[in-house]
Formats: sequence, structure tokens, C-alpha cells
Amino acid sequence: MSSTSLGSWVSARTVTKLSRSAAEGAAQSLAQHLNRVLNLTVSDSHLSVSPLAGDGETFQLARLVERQNVPLQLRGTTARLLVRLAVVVVDGRCRTVSYAYRFQADESPKSWLRRWEYHREPPAADYPYSLGHMHVRGTSPDGATIDREHIPAPQMPLEEIIRYLIADRGVKSEKEDWKPILEESEKTFHNATRP
Repeated sequence: MSSTSLGSWVSARTVTKLSRSAAEGAAQSLAQHLNRVLNLTVSDSHLSVSPLAGDGETFQLARLVERQNVPLQLRGTTARLLVRLAVVVVDGRCRTVSYAYRFQADESPKSWLRRWEYHREPPAADYPYSLGHMHVRGTSPDGATIDREHIPAPQMPLEEIIRYLIADRGVKSEKEDWKPILEESEKTFHNATRP
């Protein structure tokens, strides 16, 4: 997302300006919450918070190793999940600016199988795709590859991706009773990160 479109979105709202440390604290709280959900379900990996855009209000949540965004290790499989979530802190609450979730067969970015992406605002003026969309690795019945198609999809909380990984992809959950964890977390997500 360009800083211009982010700035226009934020300036169009009446907001209470927080100190950089208070804004970072709100982003850290969201990361701690998501880490708890991940650790109780599909991964022992952790998301870290790093500033974006230099404005003191925009942050990325991702797994960082030697300053590189790397995928989360998943339980019971060699598959991985890359998570890159950008949030802006407005009135003390985190708002999703964009995300990219990439389910992949292994560590290699080229091994992706499914990708979910979202932008609050178009990343470019002439952006023709749905702001929320997914990509699927595969071919259509006529043999054409479909991995470049932007299939419309609603804004997807991380909890729904976790649900997909456990229910459809066989990723092991730390807790056998994982559904209530995701349901409670989604309620929190909707209350904490939506406009």
C-alpha cells in the first residue's frame, strides 16, 4: 500500500494521535493475541512487530528471522504459512491496512499452494482486482494455469486461515479443542481491528 493512500485514509477520519510507543503497544498487543492463538493451534513460531511508513502509527506483523520475513513452521507437516499483516493504529485500535497469507509446501516462496491478499485501498489508481482476493495454484479444465487469477474473497481473519489448515490440510493443532479458541479470537478480531 502506498503511503499516500494510507495517509489519505487516516487523515479522512477524526483520530486521536497516540504517541509512537502507545501505537506500538497496541500493535504489540495484537501480535501477542495472534501469537497465543497460533501457539494454541498450528505453530510454535511467533509474529514480531516492526514499524512501517515512518509515521509511528503503521506496523507490520510477521515472523522475522535475521530481519527477513519467513514463513511460520506448522505442526505435523513440512508445509509453511507466511503471514504479513500491516496495521495502522487509529484511536488506540489496530486497523488492517493489508495482509498476505501464503500457504506453501515448504520454506521456498515458489512452493505456494494458496495465497490470500487484502488491501484496504487500491495499491495503485488503476488497480483492477478485488481488494480482497485469493490465488490458487492449479490448472483449469482446459489446461490453462490459474495461479495468476485474482479470485474475489472477503477480508479474511487469520483465524479462518488456521481453520482451513487444520480442517482441510491436516495441520496438527496443539489443542484438541481448537474451534472455541478460533471462535473467541475471531470475536476479538472483529472488535479490535475493524473500522
